[in-house]
Amino acid sequence: MYAWLIKHYSRIVELDRRTWLRRDRVERGVAYRVEPMPPFREGGGKRILLPPPKIPRGVDASEILINRRSIRDFSNRPIDIETLSSLLHLAFGVTRWERGVYGYRLYPLRSFPSAGALQPVEVYISAHMVEGVPQGLYRYVFLDHSLDPLKEGYYGETLAEIALSQDHVGSSALTVIITILWARSAWKYGSRGYKYALLDAGFAGENLYIASGILGLGTCAVGAFYEEELCELLGIDCISEIPVLIMPVGYPSNI
Repeated sequence: MYAWLIKHYSRIVELDRRTWLRRDRVERGVAYRVEPMPPFREGGGKRILLPPPKIPRGVDASEILINRRSIRDFSNRPIDIETLSSLLHLAFGVTRWERGVYGYRLYPLRSFPSAGALQPVEVYISAHMVEGVPQGLYRYVFLDHSLDPLKEGYYGETLAEIALSQDHVGSSALTVIITILWARSAWKYGSRGYKYALLDAGFAGENLYIASGILGLGTCAVGAFYEEELCELLGIDCISEIPVLIMPVGYPSNI
């Protein structure tokens, strides 16, 4: 059994080994060059500024963690823009600004941990039933807590098909797509930045589970999808920016 695994997965193992740290060879990336780190993306002129998030207080985090389960059956109840704002802020938003980090006058720190605070995680939203937000694809701009419109229309069925015909991907009020712009991590950590960026995406995905629980919503992490088709839909290159998770979000059908 072990020999069979080695035979079929040797290429994957070799790719992983390229990110290993060794005492005789530590790849430093390019963090010590003169040029700045890859910049954060700002929004366009037509972006939707989200309302200030309303953060529930006194929530029992232990209950949310113990009862956390993936939800695949969603009701037809829409999410309002205020709830969306709170969800995105809790899961992915800026919770603090630091002075003088990496040459920035003010530098964003988000609600999930990031290796070197380099923030390679990008978040996209497919709005299906969100009151106050037209149906369409958006990029979440965490710098100013806004939505940058990409494409108009309903893309739930398209995303479900891309996710190997998993219907719950499109039956939710909205679907979150998490990608990694891993050049930000590689700028400091070299090839190992790819591994760190994947860890960052995992932290962000768990944050979405917790944020959904706080707000009475449900979600499900989906890792099975056709990368090239998803990249084409989002308008990204699948090289410097890579999709990692699709996570439908909505009110569970049993509520």
